[in-house]
Amino acid sequence: MANAGKTAFIFGVTGQDGALVAAELLRQGWTVHGGSRRGHVSKLWRLEELGILDKVNLVNVNLLEPFQIVEALTSLRPDHIYHFAAESFVADSFHQPHSVIATNVVGTLNVLETMRIAAPGAKLFFASSAEVFGVPPATGFLDETSALQPINPYGVSKLAAQNLVKVYRERYGIHAASGIMFNHESPLRARNFVTRKISYNLARLKLAGGPPMSLGALDAARDWGAAADYARAIPLTLNLDAAEDFVFATGRKTSVKQFFEYAATAAGYDPVFEGHGVAETCRDRKTGQALAAVSEKYFRPFDTQPLVGNPARLKERTGFAGSRDAAAVAEEMVAADLKRRKDGAIHV
Repeated sequence: MANAGKTAFIFGVTGQDGALVAAELLRQGWTVHGGSRRGHVSKLWRLEELGILDKVNLVNVNLLEPFQIVEALTSLRPDHIYHFAAESFVADSFHQPHSVIATNVVGTLNVLETMRIAAPGAKLFFASSAEVFGVPPATGFLDETSALQPINPYGVSKLAAQNLVKVYRERYGIHAASGIMFNHESPLRARNFVTRKISYNLARLKLAGGPPMSLGALDAARDWGAAADYARAIPLTLNLDAAEDFVFATGRKTSVKQFFEYAATAAGYDPVFEGHGVAETCRDRKTGQALAAVSEKYFRPFDTQPLVGNPARLKERTGFAGSRDAAAVAEEMVAADLKRRKDGAIHV
């Protein structure tokens, strides 16, 4: 294979993006090593589900322990480095800002410093976030030239790390690219994200019954893409002669209610919403089964306004065909959760 003999190291390989990129690289013939903190055995389910657990060499690495990073990169000498390890739940960043800043900023600095000293010839992909933008523009879509004004600690941490990547690229000549990632989903999402909460509970309701799920603001909206599609595009950014930053987005906005409707339809329901605001509920038109109800408990006091990105540069530079839409993502996630529940795998 064309990539035989090439080695990649993935920080955060047990997460959604790390696991999907690992699977893509293995398919292309790469040797893949992945950083995984000792004691996080419960997170190996993604690699197991993808059938690659025995193909990825797991290395004990903590982003806040720079000597572990030095040891890993010095001994393995990877050609490509992918940095997905982060505290990634936006709402939590208000409750534990110190942890978020330390992991996302200092952790990224540790990776960059190690590359500068021990692996200057490697190429780095850093996963940033659309939260660096903070607010949508008055007109049009967000792209690589848009103003950066984050409004939560998570966005601040990602912007600081993204700026560090730029500094090391320009000051030290490191081939380091940032992907400004808009929301992207897959069956490998954790259940504390609303999309997976929806697909998981629809499978529960379909096969086991029980009370309806509780959701927050149904009019909250995101630019939701397919994580597996972005995982195929990410390695393409490191094949370019010069490193640059790219927006990963679909250019389409989808509300929580719309995503729920897509998912419920995929589960075989005919969803009907009734009421307004905190009194809004959803039932199945055919059977009357209660599917969802709004709960103030899940309202975010500092939620981000809907952000929609323009992936034109990514498509032009890499030939990326674009992501599937939210309806296709919802269908994929529901199918996976129905299968898991039928197979008895209900704790992932």
